[in-house]
Amino acid sequence: MPEIITPIITPFTKDNRIDKEKLKIHAENLIRKGIDKLFVNGTTGLGPSLSPEEKLENLKAVYDVTNKIIFQVGGLNLDDAIRLAKLSKDFDIVGIASYAPYYYPRMSEKHLVKYFKTLCEVSPHPVYLYNYPTATGKDIDAKVAKEIGCFTGVKDTIENIIHTLDYKRLNPNMLVYSGSDMLIATVASTGLDGNVAAGSNYLPEVTVTIKKLAMERKIDEALKLQFLHDEVIEASRIFGSLSSNYVLTKYFQGYDLGYPRPPIFPLDDEEERQLIKKVEGIRAKLVELKILKE
Repeated sequence: MPEIITPIITPFTKDNRIDKEKLKIHAENLIRKGIDKLFVNGTTGLGPSLSPEEKLENLKAVYDVTNKIIFQVGGLNLDDAIRLAKLSKDFDIVGIASYAPYYYPRMSEKHLVKYFKTLCEVSPHPVYLYNYPTATGKDIDAKVAKEIGCFTGVKDTIENIIHTLDYKRLNPNMLVYSGSDMLIATVASTGLDGNVAAGSNYLPEVTVTIKKLAMERKIDEALKLQFLHDEVIEASRIFGSLSSNYVLTKYFQGYDLGYPRPPIFPLDDEEERQLIKKVEGIRAKLVELKILKE
């Protein structure tokens, strides 16, 4: 059955430390509302801004709530990624993940393959590819993933569903997740394994219901919800989705997740007001549909 996986937000304090208590409250709420797994230290969790020690700190905090965790360890220092992968042996989790080494231009395919094979060799857990070409500048597509040959699954953050389906075609035993919030209904109808959906941080009820309706072949109802969800995603992008995630979680879920970490700056008061104004009508519709409570 397709899953909804949340790339969990990392809450920070005003002085830029991880707020572990807020993180645990958030994790508890997500699992309680039907989220299947949590993706820790992803883009939505501002993973590239975290030190190796902070990545491990996030894992420990979320592990206090659930072991349904994919632990993102990637970065530009392979030694750090290896160390985190090895340290994960102390945790009974689903697996580890890594994005491709980013920033450096014109890395050879041979070196990218070597990076991932090295992680697979040392990991005590199944390894998931996190493919995000827009962010990393590298597309570890289905052919390259097959050459690497050691992935249990992939999160493919790209809007092109054919690109994502190719992983299943060329790697039929691989778990294939779309990283697009706007493809939840589509993915649930195609035989792929689910979505890693940033919007499930603030609308877990909606994402879980879209999946359920699509699985029941109630496609019209699923799409109606999908399009409402998409409107919220589009509103978040106007002000910067990574910053907006904090505001939207407080608005829809009713608890504070603190601050993002600069250079992802918090929205100012006027931006918050404008964002809420754009989504309050959508919230009213979701209440009317009995997806959200008053």
